[in-house]
Amino acid sequence: MTSMQLDPETLLIVRVLPMAIVSAIFATTAAMRHNDEANRAWTAAFAAALCVSGLDAIYAADGAAPAVVVAAGDASTVFAVGAMWSGARLLHSRARSNLWMAVVAGVLVAVPTLVQPTGPDLGLSTALRAGAAGAFAWLTATELLRGPMRLNLNARILQLAYFAFGGWYIVLSALSLSGVVRPSVFATALPFTALFLVSGICLSALRVEQAGNWWSMSAEARRRSKLRVLNADAFREDAADRIQRATLAGGHVALVLAEIDDLDELNSAFGREAGDNALVHFSGILRSRVPADALLGHLGAGRFVVLVVASSVDTPRTVVDAIRTGLTESTVGEGMELRTNASFGTSHTVHSPASFDSLLGRADAELARVRKN
Repeated sequence: MTSMQLDPETLLIVRVLPMAIVSAIFATTAAMRHNDEANRAWTAAFAAALCVSGLDAIYAADGAAPAVVVAAGDASTVFAVGAMWSGARLLHSRARSNLWMAVVAGVLVAVPTLVQPTGPDLGLSTALRAGAAGAFAWLTATELLRGPMRLNLNARILQLAYFAFGGWYIVLSALSLSGVVRPSVFATALPFTALFLVSGICLSALRVEQAGNWWSMSAEARRRSKLRVLNADAFREDAADRIQRATLAGGHVALVLAEIDDLDELNSAFGREAGDNALVHFSGILRSRVPADALLGHLGAGRFVVLVVASSVDTPRTVVDAIRTGLTESTVGEGMELRTNASFGTSHTVHSPASFDSLLGRADAELARVRKN
């Protein structure tokens, strides 16, 4: 009997199929049901990753590729991981994706290969590609550690995957530069393919958790969570518009960021249902205690946000006091003598105009100081 061996050329050809399936599914669902900036950046990343796989497969049988193909593969690899970082930034409502940095990095990595007079230097090519891709992978993992996403299981899986991938690729870069060893195709292609397969699964799960079942729900239904407040994306969109209109009219707004205390401990002690009841209870307090014209949203992981018209610098504190009173006067559920507390951060535009991102950033910084103390 003869044993089947998986040679590098066969591996490069075979890996195109799973990459094509994952890329097609993600791009289709993103375009049809959740076509926002983050998903568009990730779709571009999957397209670049598929391009890398396709180029490798086409030239696998030849054993050597022209310099322009090597350069295109290097640029696509770096851009693919960089676009993942860009999408992670947008997931956390950052004002800019900085996708241009992934484009510039891809071009810079490709240039040395294109200008080689005697053909591509594969050692230098691998070092530059692996180093840049590894750096972007670590940036992606760091971005996923920010805010409420640090508590999400799928985000943690992605963090681990990108930290491991980044570390491995930086090691490969150092080995290639030293000339001690030339990394094999198994050492470079397999981790890259695995990273994007894991990314496709986890990112899809993240968006389902964040915005509800976006395969079947209507656009308007997706704007509101089960807590009867706006989800993160919808709140950001409406808040930015309201702040702009208030500024044009010479008015002011205030933002209150609230985080339920010890939500993880509540889940552990009384079960997930108790934690869900706490979220519903808190959203009910917001709906009944803050001004009727206030904008209410849930950012995830027990974080709620309120945007109200501000008549003075005391407006945010008035809203916080109203919420605290509501929490004190009512219990989480019927038959349960259990009350929740929350920590707050506030900001306003009374003294100077501000964008939604700056308001949220100031409130988040104050909330962090409160929780630290």
